[in-house]
Amino acid sequence: MSDIKVRYEELATLLNRASAAYYRDDTPFLSDADYDMKMRELRALEAEHPELAAPWSPTMRVGWQPRDGFKKVTHPRRMMSLEDAFSADEVAAFFERLKMELRGGFIIEQKIDGLAVSLRYRDGRFVQAATRGDGEIGEEVTQNVATVKNIPLMLDAALVPAEFEVRGEVYLPEASFQKLNSDRLAAGEQPFANPRNAAAGSLRQLDPKVTAGRDLKFFAYGVGTVEGLAATRQSELHALLRRLGFSTPEFHLVDTIDQLAPVIEKTIAARGELGYDIDGLVIKLDSFAEQEVAGFLTRTPRWAIAYKLPAQEKTTILNKVDWQVGRTGVVTPVARLEPIELMGVTVENATLHNMEEIERKGLYLGAEVFVRRAGDVIPEVVSTANTEAHCPSNECVIVPPAVCPVCQSPLVKEDEKVALRCPNITCPARVVESIIHFSSRKGFNIDGLGDKQVEFFHEKGWLKSVADIFRLKDWSMWLMGQKGWGEKSVYNLLDAIEKAKTVKFQNMLFALGIPEVGEFMAGELAKRYTLDELMRATEAELLTIDGVGGVVAKAIVAYFGNEVNRREIERMRAEGLTIVYPEKVAFDASFAGLIFVITGELSKPRDEFKALIESKGGRVTGSVSKKTSFVLAGTDPGSKLDKAKELGIPILDEAGFNALLKNDS
Repeated sequence: MSDIKVRYEELATLLNRASAAYYRDDTPFLSDADYDMKMRELRALEAEHPELAAPWSPTMRVGWQPRDGFKKVTHPRRMMSLEDAFSADEVAAFFERLKMELRGGFIIEQKIDGLAVSLRYRDGRFVQAATRGDGEIGEEVTQNVATVKNIPLMLDAALVPAEFEVRGEVYLPEASFQKLNSDRLAAGEQPFANPRNAAAGSLRQLDPKVTAGRDLKFFAYGVGTVEGLAATRQSELHALLRRLGFSTPEFHLVDTIDQLAPVIEKTIAARGELGYDIDGLVIKLDSFAEQEVAGFLTRTPRWAIAYKLPAQEKTTILNKVDWQVGRTGVVTPVARLEPIELMGVTVENATLHNMEEIERKGLYLGAEVFVRRAGDVIPEVVSTANTEAHCPSNECVIVPPAVCPVCQSPLVKEDEKVALRCPNITCPARVVESIIHFSSRKGFNIDGLGDKQVEFFHEKGWLKSVADIFRLKDWSMWLMGQKGWGEKSVYNLLDAIEKAKTVKFQNMLFALGIPEVGEFMAGELAKRYTLDELMRATEAELLTIDGVGGVVAKAIVAYFGNEVNRREIERMRAEGLTIVYPEKVAFDASFAGLIFVITGELSKPRDEFKALIESKGGRVTGSVSKKTSFVLAGTDPGSKLDKAKELGIPILDEAGFNALLKNDS
């Protein structure tokens, strides 16, 4: 082996180990500068000697050269399908047909809704990836799969056979799917109907760089053969795969199939919170010995079956579009649909977001549409089921309203914003939504004051603003006479309101519904201000807080500058409002507006320098740009120092940084 090849393999092996230590194990052993330097050397070797470039090289993470097409790959061992079941009874009947005494128990795994692939390793190094195809022959997608960052490119060779095959599912997380579709819509492109289609489309790109930008993930659930592995059960295989650096699906172990039903119920309840799609559960015999005895049919194993969960996506007809007013005045279109059963729930309504999205998706009244429901949120119309179909007449065109559907005020559309808005702050719909938001769990958390109760009290005239909540006791005698309200339920509500008078400041800020101030920003503001201090804060002062931009600062100052809002706060205080403040964080603004990049080896951990800079109102970013104010450089600074010199960014060593601290103290 030539010296060049030896050096190439040394570098690739070291950098793969360093990446796993940094991203997977949180135990880095190379400095950023050292990593960057060695990666540059590796890239240079691959550029000079392209024949050396291996599938297990860390450079594959960002995508290699585009290819002409996909080669066919014959799987060493057939990738089987699974028989489907739609009830726990069908699953029980499946295993009863084995006519075996099953003592090893069952493992119940999540069935990931993605694209099945096979990964092959030789002597612990990744060498090939292929799609499932027809089970016998798939398509080679090695370069694309190498860009999936949670797939290890090197394994501990001592733990696996020389030839090792891992099987699993490539998928797209829900958040990544939403961002991808948002980007496609903004570019005027057709959105993907669901994450599975998006994952499949992303993996089958001829240019691996496109795949690299799609944030695909991988779950491993099996191997080509268990021979030579230190695992005798499927549950032990999970542990081994995780030890090797793979992610595996969540699973449950049960002794008998009678215990399946509670797992199904728990899975359906938690499905929307997973962050990725599952379309079922896979129930397997846990013991490999029992799996071997059970054997196979032509295309399916006799020791595993898929239980199919209720569908998350179906097609239906868009009958009508109504327009709803939110607490900030934004008017949102809501689809009224031909009712369908989706994930065990009857769906009749779905969000359409805004008029621009309706137009981009080509929606019209009477169209057949894909409807998707993920979690306990209002379902969404994803797209038309037939992209070639069009509105046949003016009667089916969706037209936005000119006036508020509740208070009839003329609607406005602010520059550079897509939403229509009702400007009337006394609009009944805005008032009701504001009170609902105020009472919610992340706000004042008033148990018993939900949507229907707020609407009822508003109709009665008892709740005209949020401060009126603390005067509901004045209506208690009248309330007890209303249908559904007994003495106990009234007292429970009043008790919840009384307890809510003592509130954490961050919860109160969230509850007020200040535009642009969500849960996170409320927490950041609460660390630095009391209520009275925040009510006096200027835009310039607010801009010194990391994460607060001009829009947020203007919104906060405008909110507290509004006399109606200030009166509401004083009314709450008069009713005994007690604000609980977090422990104040020491803060000065001497580094306000300054952006630092830290590189190289310093006398203390980088986190200490980062915390010091942020405590003075500065920001620390990971890359050098024209916006960078200073680069703090230690020994072996690497490419960031070169970039800073190229852009003319001031460079500080530790002595210079300490001098800057002294001058600003």
